[in-house]
Amino acid sequence: MPHGNLISAHSREEIPFEVKRVYYLRDLEGDTVRGNHANLHNQQVMVAVQGSFDVRIKDGSQEEIFRLTDPKEGLLVREGIWREVFHFSDDAICLVLCSEKYEEGDYVKEWRDYVKNKEGFNS
Repeated sequence: MPHGNLISAHSREEIPFEVKRVYYLRDLEGDTVRGNHANLHNQQVMVAVQGSFDVRIKDGSQEEIFRLTDPKEGLLVREGIWREVFHFSDDAICLVLCSEKYEEGDYVKEWRDYVKNKEGFNS
C-alpha cells in the first residue's frame, strides 16, 4: 500500500441524494451521546472515517443498533427517523453527509414530541 487508500462517494450514486452539507464529529469521550433527534426533511449518511461508534435508529415502534467500523461503508438515516450516536472509540471520527443545509426548524429534539407527531413527519 505505498500510496495509501482513497475512498470516494458520489452524490446521487453511492449517496442517494445531493450532498448539501458535510460535518464530522471527533474528540468524543466514550460515554458521549450525540444526535438524540429526528429531522423532518434532512437525510444523512454516517461514516466511521476512523475508529468506531454505534448508531441507534428508532421510529417509536421499532429500534435497531448499527456498529459502524468501516470507512468504506455508511449508514443511511432517512428523514423522520430518530437517531442516537454513542459508544465512540477513543479515535472515532464520524463523518456525516446531509441532504439539506442546517435549518433549526428541521429538528425534532424531544422524544415525546417525536412519538406524538411521527405520523406527520414524512407527509
